[in-house]
Amino acid sequence: MPANPRQCRLYASRFVALTKNARSPEARQIFAQMAETWNRLAAEAESDQTLLRMQLGVPDDDLHQDLKFRLGEYA
Repeated sequence: MPANPRQCRLYASRFVALTKNARSPEARQIFAQMAETWNRLAAEAESDQTLLRMQLGVPDDDLHQDLKFRLGEYA
C-alpha cells in the first residue's frame, strides 16, 4: 500500500512534540530522528505520486502546478 504523505507528516509532527517534551537528551535525539524519518518518507511518497502521475499521462500543466506547490513556490 502506498504511503500517505499527510499521515507521514502527522507522525513527524507528533515526534517533534515528543522531542520538545523529552526529559533526556537521548530521548530527544531519538524522537528528532524519528521526526526526520517520517518527513523523509512523506517527501518520498510525494515524489512517488508525482512519478506515477507522469507515467499515467497527467497533463503537463497539472503536473507543473503540482511540482511548484511541492517545491514551496506557492506560499
